[in-house]
Amino acid sequence: MSLLLKRRSRSETRAETPPNAAKQEQQQQQSPAAAKPKESAALLNGSEQHLQRLGLGMSNGLGMGRRKTSAELISEAKLFLGDLSSNAAAATASTTSGARLVSTRRPITPREPGRVLYGKVALAGRPPSAFSMRYLQSEQQPPPRQLPALPHATSQAASAAAAPATRSGALLSQCTTETLIELLKQHSGLKDCNEETVQHIQAILQELYTRVRRPERSFKRAFILGGLYGLVECTAPRILLALARVVLALRVTGSNLTGACKLIFKVARHEQHDALFHEHDVLELLVDGLGSASPLDEPEACIYAYGCIRFLTASNAQERDDALNRNWSAESVPDVLPAASKVLSSSAPDPRKLNGQQTLVARLARHGTVELMILHLQLLNEAGAERRLSGPPLHTLYQLSAAMRALADVAQHLERLQLQLQLACPHLIRAAEVSMGELEVQANVVRTLSVLSEDVACCETLLNYAARLGLLLGPCSQLEPSSERLLAVLSRLGYMLGNILAKHESARVQYYHNDVAMEYLLDVLQQLSARSSANQSEALLDAQIKLIRVVANMSVNAEVGAGLCHLHGLGQVLLQLLQTASLALDVGNAAPAELLELLHATLGALHNLCFYQDKQATSAAASSAELATPTAAGSLQSLIAELATELAKALGRCQAQALCTKVELARVLGNLTRNELARRCFCAAGGLPLMVQQLTRQCGGQDYELRTCAIGVLVNLLGDGEQRAPFLQLRGAELLALLLRGALEQEDWFLANIVCQALWNLLIDAQCARSLCQEGGILDEVSDLLADYLDEERLAASEEHNEEEQPEPEAEPDADADTELAHDVLWEDFALVATDLLERIQSNFDRQRHAMAQPDNEDNDNDNDNDVVFIDKM
Repeated sequence: MSLLLKRRSRSETRAETPPNAAKQEQQQQQSPAAAKPKESAALLNGSEQHLQRLGLGMSNGLGMGRRKTSAELISEAKLFLGDLSSNAAAATASTTSGARLVSTRRPITPREPGRVLYGKVALAGRPPSAFSMRYLQSEQQPPPRQLPALPHATSQAASAAAAPATRSGALLSQCTTETLIELLKQHSGLKDCNEETVQHIQAILQELYTRVRRPERSFKRAFILGGLYGLVECTAPRILLALARVVLALRVTGSNLTGACKLIFKVARHEQHDALFHEHDVLELLVDGLGSASPLDEPEACIYAYGCIRFLTASNAQERDDALNRNWSAESVPDVLPAASKVLSSSAPDPRKLNGQQTLVARLARHGTVELMILHLQLLNEAGAERRLSGPPLHTLYQLSAAMRALADVAQHLERLQLQLQLACPHLIRAAEVSMGELEVQANVVRTLSVLSEDVACCETLLNYAARLGLLLGPCSQLEPSSERLLAVLSRLGYMLGNILAKHESARVQYYHNDVAMEYLLDVLQQLSARSSANQSEALLDAQIKLIRVVANMSVNAEVGAGLCHLHGLGQVLLQLLQTASLALDVGNAAPAELLELLHATLGALHNLCFYQDKQATSAAASSAELATPTAAGSLQSLIAELATELAKALGRCQAQALCTKVELARVLGNLTRNELARRCFCAAGGLPLMVQQLTRQCGGQDYELRTCAIGVLVNLLGDGEQRAPFLQLRGAELLALLLRGALEQEDWFLANIVCQALWNLLIDAQCARSLCQEGGILDEVSDLLADYLDEERLAASEEHNEEEQPEPEAEPDADADTELAHDVLWEDFALVATDLLERIQSNFDRQRHAMAQPDNEDNDNDNDNDVVFIDKM
């Protein structure tokens, strides 16, 4: 016994503490500590403060203190041992409360049938994607005239000899403007032509462009346009772009500007023509032309111009969506939301395409395109504030927002463009409000915002509008959730809000304290969850996933998470979604992949909410003071029993390969089973054998998290006296001894620590302790293991042996010192708990020997459940 007391003294008086330990201890000191009986003072005074440093706390039977979770504990332990990358370490550090963020794919984006203005969208009075420009030929068109003689050609022979030479740029520069127009009129009505003719006409148009772009010269605009518009039906894209350049250089307005935009649109709608836009300044001219237009007075020009920009900058948007979603897997959901820029850069399409796209986008950004878009947004928003937008101005908003969304897809590569788009965020929010009732247009605007929410800078701007964005759910909650377009709006609103709430703490609080936004969110969730589980569409599942993620990421905040537990109706929604999504676990059920993702999102929300559960109104033994506050109908607090039962059913339906799902279920149960009523209902549904089953599987190293979470659940379950005898019947003591041996042999002090806690709860029961002492073998093995691995001399020898076998690390000396210190901290925390457990085992053996020596004496050693420990939070 003197050896054990010495061991405890060394642990309790160590001078060094791990990084961040002081801050964590300070946080723990601020929470009220429950009174501990004298008998367990050694365990709770020594072990608790050191285990809490890792996030694995202990409390009384119904304690719900504010400590770290098992999931965070595992990540932190791996971090201490150098097993996590720097990115994962930063992500872990960002989730200091222990609740977990939920990640998801981008919303489902339907493929568009090529480059068309609207696709399958049916907007009233929309302009066509295909059109004829013959109407322009009827304006200002004088009768055709014969080609005049070129200058310095005095004879018919000279004229004949010089005619072929008119194809030369040098001779064209000597012609008058009138002559150039007459040359063009010779080709009026041209459609198909050979390459020679294209080069000839292009040379004439280039000369015209060089002349009309000079501001000091004046031209007869009508005369020039009359000669140009005879070529608008030509099928050669180079000629059409050359025509548009001359028209735009004339600084036209009205129908002429619209005609030029249509010419460019005819070329841009075919992807194979994209390279032509790199050859000259037609995009800059297009933006200049838009600068003189109003989306209210010249809406068609804006529609086709923004359609061009959208086509040219979004040629790879669909591929980017597909690549990003391929890199996301429902069976490997990360603990925190990955940075959108990191994911997108790793899933970028062919660099040659992307570089060409970037070049066009950079040119547009330098020429003030986004600033012009913002100005047009402001004009549309102001008009929408006075009257409901309809017709061409509404269609302009549709194309403008789609073009901005295309720019946002590649904005991460261009810092200037990122800053410009950040300024556009408030105006897009206003546009989403203005377009309420026009689902097609609003879906496009919200889709643009959802892409921008992936950018860190834009997300910082959007965080101030979190509750305002939530208000957009209001009109949606009043509609029948059957329209796919409505579901698309809900999905993208949820995705955007989920991204904002994943990154910013202030946004979580702001959204929660807006009663109207919260009411709308709950109304939409209730409507969607009430839909029949049969024949669920992908769009419906996607909307449910994105909106339940809003709840999950919002509840990372302690105040919000605790408040949502009491929100009426939310618990019923989560329970219903859990029942529906669990269908994905059935053998032979050809459920869509979205159903499994919905299950994980729902478990993520439940994990966070159960993290903040307290004992109020959930335990049969609750005092009258605790019952003073009535439980809201349909809240999570009111459905603890049903939730525990449903989680047991879901775990029972999990197949062996569904490892990630089992981990998610175990995390939720680790938080929920701190509650007495939840423990009873979970075990009544067969939960105890299920948890034992998770630990008897012979899996590889990938199941480490499942093992630790399952042991944490067992620690809680063994806190109830009625579960200890059934656990022994399931050969649970042998299982714990086996797990302890494996953990110690691997020098996994963290895992050994929580196994010791499970053994501690088991040995509190006098009858179980007596039975195990009589058998002798298991407790003898545990005692030998603990005594052996509590020997510092053995530990030092093992470390020296490892240093000899392993090559010299390349890490910096400071990193080595931190890793070694963290390893020592883990061992010392294990030693605290193991020492007290070994004392209890020896005390039980002494009591058993005393009872055998004096069989006539009645054994009055009753169970002392005040000594029970619980995994505080997972």
